[in-house]
Amino acid sequence: MPRRPRQRSRTDCYHVIVRGLNKLAVFKDKREKIRILNLIRENFKEYNVKIYAYCIMSNHFHLLLQAELKDLSAFMAKVLASYAQYYNYRHKRIGYVFQDRFRSQCVEEESYFWNCVRYIHLNPVKAGICRDMEEYKCSSISEYYQVQDEEDRILWEGVLRISRKRFGNKRTFIDFHNMKDRDFFIDVPEEEFMQRVEIAKGILWDMEYELKTPAEEIIDYSKTRNEFEQRLADTFHISKKAAQEIRKKLGQGK
Repeated sequence: MPRRPRQRSRTDCYHVIVRGLNKLAVFKDKREKIRILNLIRENFKEYNVKIYAYCIMSNHFHLLLQAELKDLSAFMAKVLASYAQYYNYRHKRIGYVFQDRFRSQCVEEESYFWNCVRYIHLNPVKAGICRDMEEYKCSSISEYYQVQDEEDRILWEGVLRISRKRFGNKRTFIDFHNMKDRDFFIDVPEEEFMQRVEIAKGILWDMEYELKTPAEEIIDYSKTRNEFEQRLADTFHISKKAAQEIRKKLGQGK
């Protein structure tokens, strides 16, 4: 079956995620995280890529960037092939390292852009790796308000100027990361499911307000339960069965 063409963003801005094969922890230690960051740093200028945010987790990584599709594909191919060679040599193995091709999500609205920055920076906190996102050294949060030498910087200088103009100071930028939104971002499947559960809580709260009915009754009564599941299906563009799984997960906490 042929691959579907990658969707093009009208802004050339994309949220990119790469996952290790079969949930393999391909960035398990600091040395491996630094290696993938170095490969990104060594190649983004050659392929005309502007990096806006990044976070390296143990079995996947996120990038928010801007590039023409052909440059994006060439850049990712170079980075991933180089890292796979390094990883296989280090672990004395052969074969694939990453799960399929990289995934990309178009980023075309300013509010969605900044919410994506926030989502990427909060990945280690949501995963329970750290309590404060500033503690995590393999994401771009520290680059936003710390002066760095040009050769060490990964982020495009322009996004730092835009951030300072928008948020003013570091405290405001950090406070922004504590805000909530209902945007959905690509991630590993288990994280995508939990995102949908969190957004579903807001949808359920809306129905409570509209119907003047407690959440427990909305979920228990067949008519409102079906309406809730349909709203989930429409919001996430998923099947009714997938919406039922989200509703069941949400119902466990009620």
